[in-house]
Amino acid sequence: MKTKLLLALGLVAFLGMASAGAASADELLEKGIYTEETKGELETASQIYEQIVEDAKADRSLVAQAQLRLGLCQLKLGNRPKAISALERLTQEFPDKDKLLALVDDQMPALLEELVKQIEQNYIQEVDRSELVETAIRAIIGKLDARGGFLRVGDMEFLGTNAVAEMNVNLEQQIAGVGATLKVDEATGEIVITAPLRHSPAWKAGIKPGDRIVQIDGVKVPDEEKLAGAVKRIRGPVGTVVRLTVKRLDQSLEFKLTRDNVRLSSVKGDHYKTDDTWNFILDAEHKLGYVKLTYVGKQSPQEMEAALKGLQAGGIKGLILDLRNNPGGSLSEAIAIADQFVESGTIVTVKGRSGEKAYEAKREGTYGGFPMVLLVNRHTASAAEIIAACLQDHQRAVVVGERTYGQAIVRALFPLKSGVGSLKLPVSAYYRPSGKNVNRFPGFTDADDWGVKPDEGYEIIFTDDELKQYEKAHNEENPSEASKAEFRDRQLEKALAYLRAQP
Repeated sequence: MKTKLLLALGLVAFLGMASAGAASADELLEKGIYTEETKGELETASQIYEQIVEDAKADRSLVAQAQLRLGLCQLKLGNRPKAISALERLTQEFPDKDKLLALVDDQMPALLEELVKQIEQNYIQEVDRSELVETAIRAIIGKLDARGGFLRVGDMEFLGTNAVAEMNVNLEQQIAGVGATLKVDEATGEIVITAPLRHSPAWKAGIKPGDRIVQIDGVKVPDEEKLAGAVKRIRGPVGTVVRLTVKRLDQSLEFKLTRDNVRLSSVKGDHYKTDDTWNFILDAEHKLGYVKLTYVGKQSPQEMEAALKGLQAGGIKGLILDLRNNPGGSLSEAIAIADQFVESGTIVTVKGRSGEKAYEAKREGTYGGFPMVLLVNRHTASAAEIIAACLQDHQRAVVVGERTYGQAIVRALFPLKSGVGSLKLPVSAYYRPSGKNVNRFPGFTDADDWGVKPDEGYEIIFTDDELKQYEKAHNEENPSEASKAEFRDRQLEKALAYLRAQP
C-alpha cells in the first residue's frame, strides 16, 4: 500500500498536478521560481522524491526521474552537497548510460540550466554565461575524445564565432583588414608584426617585420585580450580606417590604414622577383623548381596550376613540393592538387557512416615528365597528408623529411542554433591508394604504422632547435638571403641532392 501511495504522489508531481492555488514543483523547477513561499513546496517535493528513491519496489524509470528531480530541487534550495550526492548516486545506480539518458532525457535541459544559474549566482567570482556554455560544450567533447578508439583529443572541437571566422578566412583565402600577420613576443608580451602581406594596406604604408604594436586607434590592447583582441580591433569593413601606433627600435610611428580585401596566397616560391612575382626556380643551373604550399584553401589548385604552367614553360627538370608545416584544409582542393600530378588511379578513398567513395585521377591537366620530391615534417597534416600519400603510393615523388602528423579524418562544421559557435565533427576517414589509413590512433607509439613516412634513406629529422630555426626563417613573407643563410635546411639539401643526381 505504501509503495502505491508513493508512486501516486510521485506521478502527481511529475504531471504537474498540485494543490489548489499553488504552482507544482515541476513548474517551479522549469520556470526557476524560488521564494520563501515556494521553498516549502520544493522541500515537500524533495521528501517525496527521496521516498521514491529509497523504495526498493518502485519502478526503476520512476526512481531515475525522482533521483534527477531530487538533485534539481536541492540545487534550487541551495543545498549543493545533497544535490551532488543525488546526481552522483543516479549515475552509480544506473551504469547503463543509454538507458539512463532515455529515462531522464527530457529533464536534462532543466538540469543544465539550473547548474548554470547556480554557478552564476553563487560562484566565488563573477562568471560569463557564454563562457560557461562554451566550457560545458568543450567538456562534453573532451569526454567523447577520451573514450579512445578512432579519435584523439582535439579531433573534435567546439569553435566559438571568432574561431569559425578565422578558419573561414584560411579556407576562403580572403580577409577584410590591413594584411599583417601578428604574433605575441613571449619574452615581452608585445604584439609583433611578423610580416605585412604583399600589396596589402600594411605593406603599401611601409610597415616592417618586427614592428611592435603599441596602440590601435589610440588605445592600448588590454593584456588579457592579447593577440585575439588585436586581430579583432584591426580587422573591419572594407573602406574603414584604423590607426596603428608601432614601435620600431627607438622610434614611435603612426600609420593610418584603410582596410581592404586582402587576398591570402597559399602557394609561395623561394623569393620575390623584382617585378613582385614569386620566383619558383631554386636551382637555375639544373632547372629545379620549388613550390611551397602553406595550407590547402579554395584557391590553392588554381594557384598551384599557375605556378606549374610557368615552370613547365621554362622547361624544368625537377620539382620540390614543400608541404612542411602545412596543417591541411579542404578535402576537395587536396584531391584537385594531387590530381595535377597523377595521371590515373585512386587518389584517396573516403569512408563514413553513409558508405565510401574513391576519388580517381584524370589524365587531363596532369603535369609530368620531371622527377619530384615532397618535403614533409611532423606538422604536415590532414589534407596535406592526402597529397603526400597519393604521390608516394603512385611513385610520383620521393618523400623526404619526417613522418607526418597522422590525421586521417575528414571534419565538417555544424553551426549551433544558439549562435554561440559551431561543432567541428569527424564525419569520415580517408585511406591512401594502398588502402592504409594513416591516422595516429590513441595509444599509438612511434613503433606503430601511422602517418606518411619518408622513403627509405630519405628520413631527415630536425631537432627541436632546428624546427624553431626553420619556422623563423619561413615566417617572413619574403625571407631575406641573410635570414635563410642563418639556417641550414638539411631536408631541402637532401631534396636538391636527389634531383641533381637524376638523369
